[in-house]
Amino acid sequence: MIRINLRDYYPFYKSDFFVEVTNEIFTLLKQLSRKEHADFERRRVYKAYYSLDADEVLKRMSSCWFYPRKKSMSAK
Repeated sequence: MIRINLRDYYPFYKSDFFVEVTNEIFTLLKQLSRKEHADFERRRVYKAYYSLDADEVLKRMSSCWFYPRKKSMSAK
């Protein structure tokens, strides 16, 4: 049995709260923590700060931009 601090895993705990868990639970929590950190680092490295589900919003935003037309050089 391993003692863990629930404050490390749950942000709503304001003070330390220690609990004994089995080795399997501890390894699962450690794997989850490592995966979350790897995902965060991947987003940071590739600068993917927006959701991939925001495709429609980005399309609407890009269609709203005003691109002035070039004036034609017609002869007078």
